Amino acid sequence: MGVSPWKTLESRYIHSDRWLTLRADRCLTPEGHTIEPYYVIEAKEWVHIFAINKQSEVLITRQYRHGAGIVCYELPCGEVEETDTSVVEAAKRELLEETGCSAAHFELVGSSFANPARQTNRIHSFICYDTASVREPSHDNNEVLDFKFIRLDELFKLIENGTFSQSLHLGSVFLALRQMKATEYF
Repeated sequence: MGVSPWKTLESRYIHSDRWLTLRADRCLTPEGHTIEPYYVIEAKEWVHIFAINKQSEVLITRQYRHGAGIVCYELPCGEVEETDTSVVEAAKRELLEETGCSAAHFELVGSSFANPARQTNRIHSFICYDTASVREPSHDNNEVLDFKFIRLDELFKLIENGTFSQSLHLGSVFLALRQMKATEYF
């Protein structure tokens, strides 16, 4: 039995603004079933940055996330903007904007879909070494966040106690640790 894509017969936009684009598709499955409406969220590409300083500490952020109504720890992250020339440029910009930090080398460690069942966007995960503060952060109006460098064992404790709990960020942490070949930490 093979798996084949659905055919989109019609798309209708329900809502579109700077935060969310939602469309309703009418689809035909290879087996001849019509699925409607099938809602799809068109979202911007995202970047996550696993930033390490010279002391081998990881840079994390802490901010309020209104959807879940929680304050949580995450990696520095953000959307790829239209003005960014590439995803690596977006990662550099987001790291600098959110934390005032920079690094000489950014390495893409993986790209994955956020939720391919309902969303169009991917998360591009980067690792960078020798991260250091170079200026004051410049947050957007909707961003109020703290940031700090922590040891890797402290990051694992935050994951275990549920305060670093954003699943997409957990995937980026895994990809970065794999790239670092950080098996001595497990």
